[in-house]
Amino acid sequence: MSEVRLNIGGRPYTIACGPGEEEHVAGLGALLQEKLDQLGGALSVQESQNLLFAALYVADELVESRTKLEAAEKAREKAAAGEEEARSEAQEANTRLVDLQKRLEEAESEAAKLAGEAQELRANPAPAISADHHDELGLALERFAGLLEDCADKLEGKAQTS
Repeated sequence: MSEVRLNIGGRPYTIACGPGEEEHVAGLGALLQEKLDQLGGALSVQESQNLLFAALYVADELVESRTKLEAAEKAREKAAAGEEEARSEAQEANTRLVDLQKRLEEAESEAAKLAGEAQELRANPAPAISADHHDELGLALERFAGLLEDCADKLEGKAQTS
């Protein structure tokens, strides 16, 4: 067991402490003396009352520090939760983007295939067909073209929102 001599409020005190704690205890005594000095001319004639006020100053600072620490810890936890949420949203967005890219590639492949077929039909026209069949074919092709445009618009709209 070690001992530390402190001078607080103009009086000497001998405090027992564990080995290696001498410097820490001396620092605590200096802190109490600093708080007594802050009381200045408001010192009471009773030494115990002065020490009580100094201890209250220290306790107030301790409570304030703990409150700030708790607020900082809550802010850190909130930031960590927000970071995890952002990471999850980014991963979901990336998955959607990959899916949309795959669908776009499939649509482009299908469009290229249809364009090739159309080119082949232009190069090798079918034998003449009756006017009725021609009108039906025209209507069917118009409906098909409309469906293709709708698909392309949907794909472009989804790609732009990602």
